[in-house]
Amino acid sequence: MSDINSIELEEHIDAYIEGVWDELVADIAALVRYPSVADASKAAPGAPFGGPVRAALDCALDIARRLGYATDEDEGYVGWGDIAGSEPGQIATIAHVDVVPAGPGWGTDPFEMTVREGWFLGRGVIDDKGPAVLSLYAGAFLLHEGITPRYTFRALLGCSEECGMTDVHHYLAGHAAPDFLFTPDADFPLCNAEKGCFNGRFVSGPIEGGKILSWYGAEAPNAIPSESVLELAVDASELPAPKVHADRISVEAVRPGVCRVGAQGIGGHASMPAGTVNAIALIVEYLRGCDVLDGEERAFLDLLSCVLADTAGDAMGIACTDDTFGPLTISGGTICVRDDGRVAMSVDVRYPTSTDNERLLAVCEELAARFGAGFEMDWYKVPFLVGAEHPAVRALLDVYHEVTGEEAKPFSMGGGTYARNFPCAVSYGPVGRWTTVPSWVGHMHGPDEGAREVDLKRALKIYILAIMRLMEIDL
Repeated sequence: MSDINSIELEEHIDAYIEGVWDELVADIAALVRYPSVADASKAAPGAPFGGPVRAALDCALDIARRLGYATDEDEGYVGWGDIAGSEPGQIATIAHVDVVPAGPGWGTDPFEMTVREGWFLGRGVIDDKGPAVLSLYAGAFLLHEGITPRYTFRALLGCSEECGMTDVHHYLAGHAAPDFLFTPDADFPLCNAEKGCFNGRFVSGPIEGGKILSWYGAEAPNAIPSESVLELAVDASELPAPKVHADRISVEAVRPGVCRVGAQGIGGHASMPAGTVNAIALIVEYLRGCDVLDGEERAFLDLLSCVLADTAGDAMGIACTDDTFGPLTISGGTICVRDDGRVAMSVDVRYPTSTDNERLLAVCEELAARFGAGFEMDWYKVPFLVGAEHPAVRALLDVYHEVTGEEAKPFSMGGGTYARNFPCAVSYGPVGRWTTVPSWVGHMHGPDEGAREVDLKRALKIYILAIMRLMEIDL
């Protein structure tokens, strides 16, 4: 196979893809069936993120073994399949089998993959169970063709990407990092720069005799809520009919003296707020026009109005940009009434190098104090960059251009992937930004998450060629 020319290689790859495709699709569907939301509070031996994630990892490892990989795992934090190389060194991919919660608003069963008009629908089909299966089949091409790679190829399978990436922290504490890694968890052509991440929550002051009984938003802090529901100790007759966004807001009686306010927005990933409508923001602005809340509750509404006024941080005074990473984004995600009676809303900020964690924290704390509230910091990660001239980066860009004919330049993004945890890594596909999405297909982290079959098939070809090309680079 080492003497095969590029045309013959592509013919072999195309034949391989057609031969395995039905099996590959069935494997994606099998993996989607697991409601694998990572939850460390439900940890058990060998299952640090709970039983459903462990079951999904076992499913993925079973696929790897069936394809011919030698498999192993790191105490349930990370699993992997290996194809041994002839020389020292390691090329790797990493995808994750955990997902964000399904959340409301689905038109299909989120954990039963639906195929419709060339699209796959289901939680994880694009983030990141579908790409996980693609990465396994991409490496398995080597086994199918009887190729011994120059370097060991390792397909890593993570288990807590959506909630802190402690899985790879555990893995890297006991295992050497690969010489180069890509994660199929973004867009083509290639992302070599990720914005910094800043996460925390605004918390109201103490509330005595409050009227907000419960409030729900997104299922995860890194999701923009498509739906939000609030229950108030207010009779429905006391609330006016919605005027602004009347088609998105509903008011109904629960019982005498208690009403429910619901909002339907447009959900999405916190790193990509363009085109979304935050359902929490809809309720905030409706309530501010009702004049039924006072004291700390009213003050907190005014604070949330400022935080949710825009997704660039202009109203908060944190808007900024730079040439590499572009503008800062901010979104509100989860919201609840805590056991102590205070209301809390999470915020997710993706930031460029023109600001930093210390400034963001100072602004959030000062802004909260102006409204008698507080700010609780969760975690942050600094911006991440791998140079565009790195030979592995150039190789991946060349492969993308050769397969698609599209211009291949690296880009930065607000999303945070596994790549930032490794010394030399990028995110690479699995879809391109050219995809036209039907109205019934949702974004990752939103309802009706979808992936187009033709995009996944093309991604598999790109990944196979990329692995072959990476084996030619001197590490």
